[in-house]
Amino acid sequence: MSPSPPLATSSLDALPMQLAVLNTDGEILYTNEAWREFGDENDYAGDSSSIGMNYLGVCEVGGGDNGGNAASGIRSVIDGDRDEFSYEYPCHSPGERRWFTMRATRFTDEAETYIQVVHLDITERKLAEIEADEKANRLQNVASILSHDLRNPLAVALGYAQTLIEEGIATDRLGRVVDSLERMDEIVSNALVLARHDSVEQRVTVDLGTQAENAWEHVETGGSSLVVADSATFEADSNLLAHVFENLFRNAIEHGRGDDDPPLTVTVGTLTTDDGRTGFYVEDDGVGIPADERDDVFEDGYSSATEGTGLGLSIVAQAVEAHGWCLELTESESGGARFELTGVELDA
Repeated sequence: MSPSPPLATSSLDALPMQLAVLNTDGEILYTNEAWREFGDENDYAGDSSSIGMNYLGVCEVGGGDNGGNAASGIRSVIDGDRDEFSYEYPCHSPGERRWFTMRATRFTDEAETYIQVVHLDITERKLAEIEADEKANRLQNVASILSHDLRNPLAVALGYAQTLIEEGIATDRLGRVVDSLERMDEIVSNALVLARHDSVEQRVTVDLGTQAENAWEHVETGGSSLVVADSATFEADSNLLAHVFENLFRNAIEHGRGDDDPPLTVTVGTLTTDDGRTGFYVEDDGVGIPADERDDVFEDGYSSATEGTGLGLSIVAQAVEAHGWCLELTESESGGARFELTGVELDA
């Protein structure tokens, strides 16, 4: 390899990652400043530049399985079996956990073939991945507890209470117990949706009007009415979509009118935006949601009602995001709330 001009050497020394150049025998011909500094900081025995050493031999002798895999990958680049090789590996010190990515690429200079080896510190990314995995495992454990350890005794208690009511025993007081148990069951159900659904793996063809009408039957409407303005079919996770409709309907019914106001009308229909995006909307003719609160209503725990969990619209937002759709809260023509879901490919 021809001697590197000063500018090239300075440029390589300025790189934050450790870099070495090998010949096709695996001998180290050049290392940059970051390589040398890493050797000094980690009490490397010998010349921290490593120049003259056989890198493949060092990997195979002292690197264990990771070193063997690295050496094998570099040899495949030397032999021309691949243009580059990348390998992630741990490199922990006594006081710190560290991970690196090694990349080996082949290049030529004056008809000679060389291998550039770069080691990039990926510790921050790996620690973030580990933390995310640990959080996911904890969340799954919570979901398991909610689903089995808590929900099963809830169902038993609710069943006994309803049986006693049917037998005419302390119906007023037991009625309040049943209400509380049903409320707890609803909270558990909502928490499970949040814990388990962050992506959609399987979609089926659904009909907008049918989905809305089925969901309406599972909501206490309090005299409110549902209007399906028009319908269309599209691909979705039908269970998640049911949660979307049910929670939007409950939100409208519980927050759209005062106690003395007339019943609410909720309308569902398709839409096409000015820029050509298709989807559907759910709107009501109630009091609406103030503009300065519209960004907050989708946050976990946000509720304007004293008895609300604040999970309903958060579940809607998560289910919409899992489908890859977009959700926007605006105002209906009558001044009520209008939820627009776009990015939904409606069938012609």
